Amino acid sequence: MNYEELYRDLNPLQKELKEAVGSAVRQQKSLAKSIEAGNLTEARKIIPQIMEAAGRIQNMTDDISGIIDHFDTKAYLLSGDFTRQMLDACKDAGIDVKGEKGVYEMFPYKVRIVGDEDHAEEIWINRKKHASVRPKALAETIRAGQEKLYKASFNDTAFMNELAEAYDTACLKSGARIGSYQALTKVYKALTPMARARKEYDMQAFAFDLARIYEKGPDAWLTRGGRKFTFATSRDPGNGIRVLTSTGVETYIIHMKSLNAEEEEG
Repeated sequence: MNYEELYRDLNPLQKELKEAVGSAVRQQKSLAKSIEAGNLTEARKIIPQIMEAAGRIQNMTDDISGIIDHFDTKAYLLSGDFTRQMLDACKDAGIDVKGEKGVYEMFPYKVRIVGDEDHAEEIWINRKKHASVRPKALAETIRAGQEKLYKASFNDTAFMNELAEAYDTACLKSGARIGSYQALTKVYKALTPMARARKEYDMQAFAFDLARIYEKGPDAWLTRGGRKFTFATSRDPGNGIRVLTSTGVETYIIHMKSLNAEEEEG
């Protein structure tokens, strides 16, 4: 199954339907003018034309409905055809994709495809259900979202101030000294202590902000008061938070720590 083939089949019918609807609208306007002017002779001539246009509309909508009903969206997802075409569409759009078995990361988005017998048309982008089953449309949605996020303003210092407070909290909770490395997963939990906060600011959003601050380099890793931090990376995907820079560089950031005076000079 291929949605683009369905799209090509429906396109000519959609154009014909548009023309028929346009004709019906024009005839309706002429009918309204004739009635307003009291010209019932002209009105009687227009009514059959409207009925003919309405018949064409009915026939074309029946044809379109039949083609759509024949396309089994549940089978489309279960067969894996949608997934394969989605990955191809993302590749064509230049979107980096990681994942398998129905869960894919398209930084900073997470796409889930629910393909079981109890669910149909279950496609999620982060926490929002995606209504379209056209792979190209999903890729365009992701690409547009990425471009919008990267163009949005970002306050380095404000983010570092929040990270610093969360880092201190994580140190306190773990009984570690300020200046020790703290896992960024713990820092994130300290930053979003309530489930509601994690829902509003999920791990994907956190990873995106991390990517932007990390890409700016050490000169941006300091608070408003001049307190400096550093980040540690890992090659093991299982231990770090995956981030992707605006140029497509992949990094797994695992820890952060506050630098003391000697480390800052070094």
